[in-house]
Amino acid sequence: MGYNEIGDRGMVDKISNYILDNILYKNEKIEGDKREVMLFGVTRIVEDIPKYLIIFLIALSLDILMQLCVVLAITIVYKTFVGGAHARTNIVCLISSIIFFISPVLLAKYVNFSKNIMIIASALVFIFSVYVIIRHAPADTEEVPILNKNKRKLFRVLAFISLILVYMSMLLIKNKITSTIILITLTYINFFATNPMYKFYKCKHSYESDEFKEYFNEK
Repeated sequence: MGYNEIGDRGMVDKISNYILDNILYKNEKIEGDKREVMLFGVTRIVEDIPKYLIIFLIALSLDILMQLCVVLAITIVYKTFVGGAHARTNIVCLISSIIFFISPVLLAKYVNFSKNIMIIASALVFIFSVYVIIRHAPADTEEVPILNKNKRKLFRVLAFISLILVYMSMLLIKNKITSTIILITLTYINFFATNPMYKFYKCKHSYESDEFKEYFNEK
């Protein structure tokens, strides 16, 4: 859920370059755009491993590992297509990720919502989700732009499908704590796709970047 600024990258870059040159492409020369794309992917993984390990340990210590899996599943199913803003430093990314993954579980476990509130909350979150999908999805970044118009349309359709599947799963599960976790996670994901969150994290959409504006000005 984040990208490093230049000052934070030293060790991560060294590890990423080593993995690329000595493990993935050992005895094979890789240059240009292909190297840049592969290096970006490897760097993201190297950055994310410590972050998710910390989150896993926190969940384990709080005995909420199974509930954490619910948040992770919704994130994979829904956020993949909706997108959203990213933090630009490791420390902000770590703090944001801990809040994002841990707080829905804690709120669901220790705040008891009545049945009527759950029904109203479900309706409001669904309406908010539909608005976000129509208005913002897929919310990309200049670091990982989605420039192809057909791909953007496909992501929007898949976001709607994933939203419906999430709500269907809530009906099948019929567990108030799990449903609450799902609703809070959906709300978080939706907020991350909105413009205020992009401003908060000082993050840009691809259409705001001078490098990619031409793709959005085409008729």
